[in-house]
Amino acid sequence: MPRIVFFLVLVTAGLQAVAGRIRVEHGAPIVEVVIHNWVLPDATRSDPMSRANLAVVEAFRQAYPTIIRERYTDRYRADPETFGEYDWDRIEVEPRKFTGIKVEGVESDLLAIAGGVAPDVMYLNFRKSDTYIRNGFLEPLDDYFQALPEEEINRRVHEKVWPVIRRNGPDGGTHIWAFPYGGLLGKGLLFRKDRFEEAGLAYPDANWTWTEFEHAVKTLTEPSKGLYGFRLARGKHESYQFMSFLWSAGAEFMVQNPETGEWSLEYDSPEAVSALDFYTRLVSEPWRDEQGELHRGYTYRDAGGAWMKWQRGEIAMTQGYLDEEMLNVINPELTGIAPFPKGPTGIRGTEINNRMLALFRDIPNPVVRDAAWEFMRFFGSEEAQRIRVDILVRSGLAAFIQPERLHQFGYGALASLSPPGWTEVFELAVESGIPEPYGPNSNIAYDQLTLPLQKTQGLALKGDLPEDGPMREALMQRILAESVQRATREMLGVTPPEQQRRQTWVSGVVIAGVALGYAVLIRIIVSVYAGAAREAGEVGRARNRVWVALLMLPALAGVTVWQVFPLLRGSMMAFQDYQILRESKWVGLDNFGEVLFDQAWWESVWTAIRYTLWVMAMTFLPPLLLAILLQETPFGRLFFRTIYYLPAVVSGLVMILMWKFFYQEDDVGLLNAVVTRIPAEGFLLTGILFASLAFLLFVRLRLMGMRVLQLVSLAAGFGFLWTGWKLAAAVWSQQEGFTVLATMNESVKWLSNPETAMFACVLPLAWAGMGPGSLVYLAALKGIDEASYEAADLDGAGFLDKILFIVVPRLKPLMLINFLGVFISAFFHAEGNVLAMTGGGAGTNVAGLYIFQQAYIYLRFGPATAMAWLLGAMLIGFTLWQMRMLVGLEFRTTGED
Repeated sequence: MPRIVFFLVLVTAGLQAVAGRIRVEHGAPIVEVVIHNWVLPDATRSDPMSRANLAVVEAFRQAYPTIIRERYTDRYRADPETFGEYDWDRIEVEPRKFTGIKVEGVESDLLAIAGGVAPDVMYLNFRKSDTYIRNGFLEPLDDYFQALPEEEINRRVHEKVWPVIRRNGPDGGTHIWAFPYGGLLGKGLLFRKDRFEEAGLAYPDANWTWTEFEHAVKTLTEPSKGLYGFRLARGKHESYQFMSFLWSAGAEFMVQNPETGEWSLEYDSPEAVSALDFYTRLVSEPWRDEQGELHRGYTYRDAGGAWMKWQRGEIAMTQGYLDEEMLNVINPELTGIAPFPKGPTGIRGTEINNRMLALFRDIPNPVVRDAAWEFMRFFGSEEAQRIRVDILVRSGLAAFIQPERLHQFGYGALASLSPPGWTEVFELAVESGIPEPYGPNSNIAYDQLTLPLQKTQGLALKGDLPEDGPMREALMQRILAESVQRATREMLGVTPPEQQRRQTWVSGVVIAGVALGYAVLIRIIVSVYAGAAREAGEVGRARNRVWVALLMLPALAGVTVWQVFPLLRGSMMAFQDYQILRESKWVGLDNFGEVLFDQAWWESVWTAIRYTLWVMAMTFLPPLLLAILLQETPFGRLFFRTIYYLPAVVSGLVMILMWKFFYQEDDVGLLNAVVTRIPAEGFLLTGILFASLAFLLFVRLRLMGMRVLQLVSLAAGFGFLWTGWKLAAAVWSQQEGFTVLATMNESVKWLSNPETAMFACVLPLAWAGMGPGSLVYLAALKGIDEASYEAADLDGAGFLDKILFIVVPRLKPLMLINFLGVFISAFFHAEGNVLAMTGGGAGTNVAGLYIFQQAYIYLRFGPATAMAWLLGAMLIGFTLWQMRMLVGLEFRTTGED
């Protein structure tokens, strides 16, 4: 908990951003402007689009002195106190690429803003626009827009974009907050012509419906060959591609009342149920192929390798924006373009969006601010478009340019090279397009809408989702209604007054209990260590206390600066509606009340406990058992020790990528290739074998009266039996009747099935940590003298008795320290591993990851800090036990009795 609070405070305590600046070289002022990394191209890339954008940036550098001379020089010279005294006739500009921390699921500029190093020119899309405006991150562009010609405004801003960029701000006034560039983006359906021709299917067209689309997806899916009909997403933003189905069914996600301006979430309608039903069938419907093997769903959903599978033609259809960047990476000879299919009511609805640029609010130097605005204006100008078209055409890529722009810049004769129907498809996409959600807190819209998708799919995988009829619809409607209720609270901040009062009262009681618990904890710690000091003799005497205090002073000062101060600062944040740039308001106990009644928070805590139990079971005792086996190996000890230690030298990133490849969820995945060949009897016998060992251990412990360990071994035995039987039953359930040596005919969804995802997250840790852990125990085993084993042999002790009554007592201090390390690492450091493996999906969203999401995705620092404190409060009992055990330990050198 202190680590989480410290991280929150450290990042949110940044000063005002000072990214851009003016430096002087040889008397010439050079204006540095920091541009978001999604906008400014990488100078090392050589693809045509990157070269085109680099040419646009260079053209801006060349044009900047003229722009300043024509538009700003008189004003700058008239007010040197504000703008500085520079040689404005020699001014230059240097656009600089922003670099910062990148975390999956988190906007990189949010972390930069929180850390005080935000770029001057920020990238903006519809979904995150409200969050940036409401939190005061953006500078109003009203004055700049007033100086623009009306023709330029009309060319750059589509009528569907105005509600997004012109709206109320934190001051209550209506302002313009962003400047679009690159033109409106509409979504279409991309398909592989070769796959359709091989299957004898007609190409998709404007009259396609869901029925024809579903038939094509099913026909084009052959998992045994690694072929899929359609690509969808997986993880916390899975609903990004579900939106097209939602809108095409005639449903809405978020609606604004035109009279009151209030927003409401409405994706629990009958039309939304229809979309959820269709989507769920696509991703989880059970079916059998020609060989009788069972599969679920017809889509490829793993992000890893998806692009290469599409390039190889293994994915037949996908969604994509219809712009030059998309056209730049497809082969029009192989890839066709079509509108998204119509829904059951004949409606077609897909997302429209627009890339936009905005100014960061706290650019300290007005000259830098003006330069940033001029970059925004030039980057999407007609001149910039001409430069891009010229370079793409000279690169032989006229076929990848919008026909409209080819005609506009004098290349109309090449328009025939563009993909057939491109213009018609784009016009249909814009006409039927619906703006990406841009209402309050829409940056978490996909996170919220993904929850009912995952819940429905989980029920389908378990067989708990009715196959058809009113019961299925009623269940889906209830799931959507619960999600709308939660999203209304998370996104719109709507909490009934009665519930708010109840939350405040309960939170007051809980805070009082936590404060009392901490007071008791401090009192016990003082008592325990005072007793230990008295037993220490000389150290505990009064005349030595001054020297002890002086020796501890540097350490205490460091702890105070780097731990105590952040914790105190964190305590303040827990009682505030904390804002990064605007003034934070005190909200009393509201944050704690909200957290205590947040079901998702308690689910994440339970998930963290489950994760910890899995880690303890798989990484605490197994290294000790491996060390004993390596110690008793009659030959090849060095070889086996080296083999088991090798995973420790693999970097964490490589390990994660490797295991995600192992977990590939189709028939060609490595683990699936192994598991699907194990007969049901193999799972059952393995469970019985491990259960027998556990019960044998139970008998030995019973003779010695070790009741706690007895219960643990007994529970483990029944757990092994239950797991073996469940796995075997799952295999038999896939058969039409009982079959001897039957194997799985359905691939395991390792990272998307809640029943396997947690195990899949922990298994790589056990694999990587087994070797290093065993080496530590091996070193300790060397300190046990052979005489102890010989005496045990004379007394008739067996192998298990030697482990229980010689090895374990001698290694007890080391095992206790290892237990504490494994527990702390599992409970407090789980978020990194889970984020990399599943992104928090499939029931693996642990408490630490949930806190991080609340802070840096939702920008709810107050509730996030309250969660961190509550998480720490839950461990008061464990801390007491830890302190007592550590104080009672006696450490000796190896070989000392």
